Amino acid sequence: MQVLCGMGGSGKTAMALELVTRWLGRGEQVWWVDARQESTLEAGLRAVARQAGAPEDQLRAGDTADVLWSHLARYEGRWLLVVDNADDPVLLDGPGQLSEGTGWIRRPADSRGSVLVTTRDSTPQTWGSACALYPVRPLTGDDLTNAVQILRDHAGAVAGSSDDARRLAERLGGLPLALQLAGTYLADANNVPAPYREPGTPVDFGSYQAALDRGLEYVDRGNVIAQTWAMSVKLLDQRGLPLARPLLRLIATFADAPLPYTLLLTPQTLASSGELAHLDGPGVWSLLTALAGLGLIDLQPATGSNPVPTLRVHPLVRDASLDQVALGTAVSALHNAAFADEMGKPEEPEYWEYWRLLQPHAWHLFHHVTVTEPPDQTTTETAARTASSAARYLQVKGLYGQARSEYEAVLAYRRNALGDTHPQTVLTRHNLAGVLRDLGEVELARSEYEAILAHEREVLGETHPHTLTARHNLAGVLQDLGEVELARSEYEAILAHEREVLGETHPSTLTTRHELAGVLRDLGEVELARSEYEAILAHEREVLGETHPSTLTARHELAGVLQDLGEVELARSEYEAILAHRRDVLGETHPNTLTARHSLAGVLRDLGEVELARSEFEAVLAHGRDVLGETHPHILTARHNLAGVLQDLGEVELARSEFEAVLAHRRDVLGETHPSTLTTRHSLAWVLRDLGEVELARSEYEAILAHQRDVLGETHPSTLTTQHNLAWVLRDLGEVELARSEYEAILAHRRDVLGETHPSTLTTRHNLAWVLRDLGEVELARSEFEAVLAHQRDVLGETHPSTLTTQHNLANLRQPRAVD
Repeated sequence: MQVLCGMGGSGKTAMALELVTRWLGRGEQVWWVDARQESTLEAGLRAVARQAGAPEDQLRAGDTADVLWSHLARYEGRWLLVVDNADDPVLLDGPGQLSEGTGWIRRPADSRGSVLVTTRDSTPQTWGSACALYPVRPLTGDDLTNAVQILRDHAGAVAGSSDDARRLAERLGGLPLALQLAGTYLADANNVPAPYREPGTPVDFGSYQAALDRGLEYVDRGNVIAQTWAMSVKLLDQRGLPLARPLLRLIATFADAPLPYTLLLTPQTLASSGELAHLDGPGVWSLLTALAGLGLIDLQPATGSNPVPTLRVHPLVRDASLDQVALGTAVSALHNAAFADEMGKPEEPEYWEYWRLLQPHAWHLFHHVTVTEPPDQTTTETAARTASSAARYLQVKGLYGQARSEYEAVLAYRRNALGDTHPQTVLTRHNLAGVLRDLGEVELARSEYEAILAHEREVLGETHPHTLTARHNLAGVLQDLGEVELARSEYEAILAHEREVLGETHPSTLTTRHELAGVLRDLGEVELARSEYEAILAHEREVLGETHPSTLTARHELAGVLQDLGEVELARSEYEAILAHRRDVLGETHPNTLTARHSLAGVLRDLGEVELARSEFEAVLAHGRDVLGETHPHILTARHNLAGVLQDLGEVELARSEFEAVLAHRRDVLGETHPSTLTTRHSLAWVLRDLGEVELARSEYEAILAHQRDVLGETHPSTLTTQHNLAWVLRDLGEVELARSEYEAILAHRRDVLGETHPSTLTTRHNLAWVLRDLGEVELARSEFEAVLAHQRDVLGETHPSTLTTQHNLANLRQPRAVD
């Protein structure tokens, strides 16, 4: 016995008719019985019994079901019994029990007979072990092409393109009944001459979809689709489940996205939901399984990749079940779930799977309540609070554009409803400023933070935690904008207060200390930055654990300091470990993953693995452009570093064009004297030198050096690098004595700060040796090359490009190429 089960309108009867046509084509016996009503079911089965040879006196005297099946067992030839629309399987019990094989419908005695049932009830327990259930699902996924064909067959070519038909088929959820009705509707509409059509009548796939989006009643004027679902809900009423109807209305109010029902539809979350408020756990579950049994919802179990069970509702079921009354209940249930004691914050990775599922519903409900008339401020503010938390999840996941849209929508509502100075408005503005910074819109973020800080100082005072948070984030923006000394003084002031009030190990204190360490690194105080990062990292490992995002960030920054200090292999192993974890937790395209991959590419370049570094930078750019956009600071940094690799590989003209493009962006966004602008200008100057434009390179280096001495100071690493490369250009121009004195000054400082074996110290010593050779001091030059080579073999390895360059120069003392 075979059972075709599925939601109303899914094509079960059509499939049964197709099978009947095939049986009749072979000349075999077919009986069709309508099971919608008890009276028609019994009358139909009595008729089958008569045609199978049962005499009238047996039908009157005995158990009709037994008489029917005893005669079917003796019937000559093959036969098929179709029982259509058996949506209430209780009617099939008759005098016995369907699931036990004693009801009206039973398994045939032998292979000559077949029974086919169509029903909305897909519950296995209902049908028993004798029945094989075959779910009939809408035409979605791989079957969507068939759905498009049904639409086009009924509507005709005049209704629009295949792409338009595909979009409408998706909107109709691939439901065959709805596809047929839509196609027929459009065909009929187009058969009416335009002057006689009712204004606004849909005549193509696009206008039909637009009308459907306004409301099901605009296209379902015969109420056929809505009545299909009403029949299913009425069945549940008859089964003593009247609360299935309001629960379905509530489910339909949420977004068209997987609904984590174990989070949203629990006695706790439904505690303030009117008629559903008194449901206990078993009560909710019985309603969900009953709705699923009739195909009104689809329950998806938890899996390894999706650890939270979810449900989906067909889009047309949603359209037919929408009820404005359920909106407040949905907002309340979502808020209760998002802020339950067992629900973690959006920033905590172990809860990201929950927030991933809650986020689309938070966004949907907030936008729904903001356009509802009359507005309910309590409901809207509740929805706004949940939407803000969902935006925080998007931000921490690196989906900055979506987070910005959500924050802007919440801010617009709160400014209008609460006023500009309400604490919730200020908080939203603060969160939006953080996303603007993430998006690279640093000047706009600065103006927002300055306005927020002014307000917080006036209302809350200088030492209030909210004031300090705004001041802290403004300091970060100042650092981004190259105002590093000002950022340092801000961080130091905040840190002093936090240490006094919160203590040394408070998370806010550690965060400020971490940011200050980054500023120290920018200012060239690399050893001090290292000791700070090491102290922070030790504490975060102990308190937060090895894999907490804050721990990984501190570890990443410390790896950068190790790279600065020439401990390149150690930096590589750190970056590789961080990258592996971030790929596992955050995914390949998260900004933090891309940052770790970018940093690793820089270390690979330092280690001489230039082709591998190139492929990594190119991959980072490919992913990052999609996520962050072409002009984001992180993208420009990756482009800058890729251009350096291109230069290393001899693709100098391509490197020049990249540096010029990056420089144009940085000048426009950051200004002429920003450290990042100066860095790109510096790299472009070295390319000009490689291309033989040595005088132009000299003038660039001199201009850059003047800025850096003024902004960064005489001994900053970036200042020394520019001075170093200018010295080489002076050598190119024949000013060899001046080049010697520059190199000697740089070497003295690098030995003092970085140590004898740091790669930058060795590069300066190498170039000084070459200048000594130019000045005729060949033996002194030889001894210097030998000392440098010994260190490079030990530190960088035998095959590193810098090692090979020194070895080559020592061998023949010919024209070298400087490296810095």
